[in-house]
Amino acid sequence: MKDKIRIGIFGARRGGSLAGNFYASGAEVVAYCDRSADAIAASKRGCPESGDAAEYADFDEFIRHDMDAVLVANYFPEHFEYAVKAMRAGKHVLSETTSNVTMAEGVALVRAKEETGMTYALFENYPWMKENQEMERVYKAGTLGNVVYAEGEYVHTMPIEDYNRLSPGQRHWRNWTTKTYYTTHALAPLMQMTDSMPTKVTAMASFHPEIHKGTVYRCGDAAAVVLCQTDTNAVFRVIGWGEFVPHGNSYRLCCTNGGMEVNKGSRKMRLIYNAWTTPEGKEPVTEYEVNWSDTELGRLAVNSGHGGADFFPIYHFIKDLEEGREPYWNVYRATTAASVGILSWRSVMNNNMSYDVPDFRREEDRRKYEHDYASPYPDENFRTGVPCSSQPYEPTAEDIAYAESIWKDCCFRCD
Repeated sequence: MKDKIRIGIFGARRGGSLAGNFYASGAEVVAYCDRSADAIAASKRGCPESGDAAEYADFDEFIRHDMDAVLVANYFPEHFEYAVKAMRAGKHVLSETTSNVTMAEGVALVRAKEETGMTYALFENYPWMKENQEMERVYKAGTLGNVVYAEGEYVHTMPIEDYNRLSPGQRHWRNWTTKTYYTTHALAPLMQMTDSMPTKVTAMASFHPEIHKGTVYRCGDAAAVVLCQTDTNAVFRVIGWGEFVPHGNSYRLCCTNGGMEVNKGSRKMRLIYNAWTTPEGKEPVTEYEVNWSDTELGRLAVNSGHGGADFFPIYHFIKDLEEGREPYWNVYRATTAASVGILSWRSVMNNNMSYDVPDFRREEDRRKYEHDYASPYPDENFRTGVPCSSQPYEPTAEDIAYAESIWKDCCFRCD
């Protein structure tokens, strides 16, 4: 591998917003691929160091460019196909959101990674928020004991006008995403803090279609609550993409000797022990401001987006490539997290039935799901394999007309 790792960015909008982090991590961007030349131009303005990077509109041409790795940052449910193509073309892959949206894709992704020997990593930024890094640090120091129960919530509400601008078109992926599929921001920090893997899931949804009036979102749910049993004998309660008040993400660890969470009002860390389990020299209850544990990396991260969290997945991906390490968020953890989202939705649709989460390191688990392509995302005829709403729901003509009035000012649409 060359002295500087050479990166190609597929998807210039989200990918372009991350480009500067590659330079901060010692790599360089040598190619962009996006159907919009304007998006590439905007990316280069935002990251002038990448001004000489090659530009492509066609992925098959782009993937032949001389580069070491690709950031796959296209639409949420479409990462799998391009990640596999990239690995088969001899490129390492950093996948910006969920690794797969069907169980069969998860199987095929793992097999492609193993067959090619390329590095695959999930860009999951929420474990790297400074508060979550602090919770991981304290938990792994051991004073809290073993995790018994944990909570993770990703609650992202927005005005209807903003939602429509982010999802322009009847087939845009946001308009078909269930309330469990976008669950990694809630689940992944808990997995990383405690080094746990989900082994069983069950879920139920809260049907409140009134919050989606004025959109063409096909899901009438405001949230889904997922319960995960883990290989560490804990239970995680997670909410991915909840739409209720208050807005924001939050995490909580409840352990055998102590617990911790971020105070939602002050945003200070709250660390609690029983009187009889308080470590020597500590108080039973403390609240404190959280700073970056590594001040130099914190300085590089602070302006990177999502409270600095966007920097760290890229930094660790580059260092893993440079040093020949397997990423923490490798293909197995990535497909496990994706399986939680997929199977918990099946739980919602099947009277809250529990499902075992497969371990795709095992061939017997792969064989069970290798032909399972059921998906809530529509084909060209708007047919889906599973509903994306827990109860029947369709936007009205008035909803569609209002959404159309917002879309007319968007630069492109997905119809």
